[in-house]
Amino acid sequence: MNLTLLNTDETISKLVSLIKNARKQVLLVSPYVTLGREDRIGQAIRAALNNKVSVTLIFRLDDDFQALVRTYSEYLEELTARGLLIRVLPKLHAKLYWSESEVIISSLNLLSSSFLSSIEVGLWSQEPADVALVRKFIGQEIEPHLLSGEDIKKRAATNAGGDTHSTRSAKQTERSRAPVAMQGVCIRCATGIALNPEKPYCWNDFQKWAEYENADYEDRFCHGCGKEFPATMNKPLCRSCYRRVVG
Repeated sequence: MNLTLLNTDETISKLVSLIKNARKQVLLVSPYVTLGREDRIGQAIRAALNNKVSVTLIFRLDDDFQALVRTYSEYLEELTARGLLIRVLPKLHAKLYWSESEVIISSLNLLSSSFLSSIEVGLWSQEPADVALVRKFIGQEIEPHLLSGEDIKKRAATNAGGDTHSTRSAKQTERSRAPVAMQGVCIRCATGIALNPEKPYCWNDFQKWAEYENADYEDRFCHGCGKEFPATMNKPLCRSCYRRVVG
């Protein structure tokens, strides 16, 4: 790997550039997240979303479901309304920031405190081999462990098991705001991906589809439920999922 060593300020600057310079896709892997409206990272994400770049944020969810609700409602709800895709998984400790042309491996969480007061380190590269290697790592070591919407609902129900009657109603209201209906599958390989009918392929299979760009080519799985279905780029959802997702 051909990596450049970065200090805290350099890491943040490179991360902002990575997001803003992306043309297709950004993956942000950070266990902990607080993105204020004025944060440089948050502003960069907005700029990327405005440029129709697919931006996915992957962060940590363990047993404290309320932490997910707080993170979502306080920091991420506005960004998801703009198109940010959110995925969660347990026990995440890695911090990786990837686009189709750059990659950063870092100690930096997407936390305001990390931007202001922590001493961080980063390793940056734009070598195609390094970019491909990190994308492969994410695909093999992180994406298989992402929680589906059903997984999150089950954790929410387990978390609510000890609620008193007086607090249950409020927590149910909070849970309804959490981003639990985000799970879809790639229509070619059935790998779990964010539910987005406009982008129904995983990254690897999208690259293959893009060689011919036949929007009516029939693949194998419904993007919503994952059942066998002659899905296409134009029609990635079976009838029942179309009604559920699109209305």
